[in-house]
Amino acid sequence: MLWRSSKSARSKLLLGVVVAAIVVVIGFVMLFSPLIRQDSSEPQTLLKIVALVWEDYTVREVLDPFKEKYPNIVIESSIFTSQPEMFAKLRGGFTADVVTPCVDFVPRLIENNLIVPIDSSRLSNWPNIFGEIREFPSLYRDGKLYLVPETFGVEAGVTYRKDKVAAINKWSDIFRPEYKGRVIILNDPRLGIVMGAWALGYDDPWKLSSEDLRRIKEFYRQNKEVILKFYSSDLEARELMASGDAWILAGSGPAQAAWLRKENVDAEFVMPEDKGLGWVCGFSILRTAKNLDAIYTYIDYFLSEGPQEYYAKEWLYGPVNQKVFNRLPKEWFE
Repeated sequence: MLWRSSKSARSKLLLGVVVAAIVVVIGFVMLFSPLIRQDSSEPQTLLKIVALVWEDYTVREVLDPFKEKYPNIVIESSIFTSQPEMFAKLRGGFTADVVTPCVDFVPRLIENNLIVPIDSSRLSNWPNIFGEIREFPSLYRDGKLYLVPETFGVEAGVTYRKDKVAAINKWSDIFRPEYKGRVIILNDPRLGIVMGAWALGYDDPWKLSSEDLRRIKEFYRQNKEVILKFYSSDLEARELMASGDAWILAGSGPAQAAWLRKENVDAEFVMPEDKGLGWVCGFSILRTAKNLDAIYTYIDYFLSEGPQEYYAKEWLYGPVNQKVFNRLPKEWFE
């Protein structure tokens, strides 16, 4: 794989489509935006950024190098575990400078007057993003950029413990009676509807009637004994799978299986019947933002090669930076 974590329902973009499209060489024609410079001879003015982010934007492996490079920028991170939670928090008056939505929630943020247009010329790494991703229509509204893409990935897949489960070949397999109380599903209603539709044999989960939705609801009611719980975070899912309480994780990307294997758990990631969902996530600037120079520096840093390579190798996210993408093993995309 390469596309993001437990990040609620992502764009309907399929990973294979995106990877196949990424073939254009990007010209370096943009101007580099000035970075915040440090002068050791004078006291530094601390610039604070409040970032409403997924948990993976707070890891030390990424933030520590940023703090070392920009000691006058202080990052205060507030973590959300789902996009509905993030949206409700902002609608409720939470004040922040930057947020990390995925493309499917950008229209809501725009329509509720929560985010502002972004000036891509202030991002030195903007030209390094694949052209097909930079030009993805869902990033824009009326010709203005509202989301800087940072990573992409697969979400609606299945991770299972091979020492407990023979194989998962169809979406309906995860609801087999022998897995009673051993299945965990991402706590996202829209994603749950999609997976339920696939389990019932629907080919297009985006064209469901009221009767179809009723059938899906009844399907979950009939199979509720199989479900241990609806999980909210990657950490929770990993712990349940590693402990053996859960055997099947539905609504995951391949990063979960990779993490479990590092913990000596024999796990495998699959997209049953070659059906899965992709996502593209990144940064939006909130209307309440202050210290714009610092905010653009923060966003630009996540587009640079260091963070992009870290998330690709450790979280199995797809890097939007073409230089990093081209260095990754080709077998990752097969």
